[in-house]
Amino acid sequence: MKNMVNLSPGLFGKQPKEVYCDADFTVTAFMFPGDIAALALQNNRGILTLLPYQDLMVWDAAFDGHSLKSKDSCVKPRRDDNSGCFAFHEGLPENYGPIADVWLEVEAEMLTVRASSADSATRGCRTQPAVQLSANSAQFSIEMVISNLADTAQPLSYMCHMNYACDPDAVFRQNLPGCALNIRNNPLPVICSDDLSLYVDQAEFFMLAPRGRKYVTRFSTGQFNYAVLRRPNTSPQAAAFIQPASCSPDSAAKQMSAVLNAGEMREFRVTTGVL
Repeated sequence: MKNMVNLSPGLFGKQPKEVYCDADFTVTAFMFPGDIAALALQNNRGILTLLPYQDLMVWDAAFDGHSLKSKDSCVKPRRDDNSGCFAFHEGLPENYGPIADVWLEVEAEMLTVRASSADSATRGCRTQPAVQLSANSAQFSIEMVISNLADTAQPLSYMCHMNYACDPDAVFRQNLPGCALNIRNNPLPVICSDDLSLYVDQAEFFMLAPRGRKYVTRFSTGQFNYAVLRRPNTSPQAAAFIQPASCSPDSAAKQMSAVLNAGEMREFRVTTGVL
């Protein structure tokens, strides 16, 4: 049985308010300074902090006593600014509306926060982000559904941008040959892969940090054909783990090289967290 809880803007105040609780999860609504609405999703492994009205941005992800995100000088979120967050949706079409509806879905030890952008005659695109957390798990999923409501195709260069804290001594592994990532003899700080769907149906990337901590990112290569890798030793405080992308950054710079056709809907899902 699926339980649904609508979250109206009035639930978010300066004092934290518990909006859902069961044996597996506690969900708390609150506001950061500047009247920025936030949700804290807690299970027995940690807490996800989301900004529901800022495209359901993942502000922080902390499990087993450690935050996954890189350090940043911005310690509090700011409106219309993704600086300092753990994950955000990058490369969305420009003509989508602000988030209008937010709700919880709870079913079979699974908690999902969903949101939807506003529809209007002047908007040609609808976005529907979601974040899903399982009971007893330190992994979670970041989802995005993008629908083109216009009569013409729109450029699409979507990336699930994650700001992982990367230890300079971490070891990286993946279920792909090294040649797919173009790492060898590549001096660039940002590296884009080949078309990953040529190699595997589901890509898996692992970051093995010192002191035994292990992290994973998984995604379908039918949804994300490419991945962007930022070298950890380029700038350890701003380094990123793998970044799933719907197209190569090089091709995205070319007009209409990656498109969302009229009436088309695309779904994206990334699972990430602690092994």
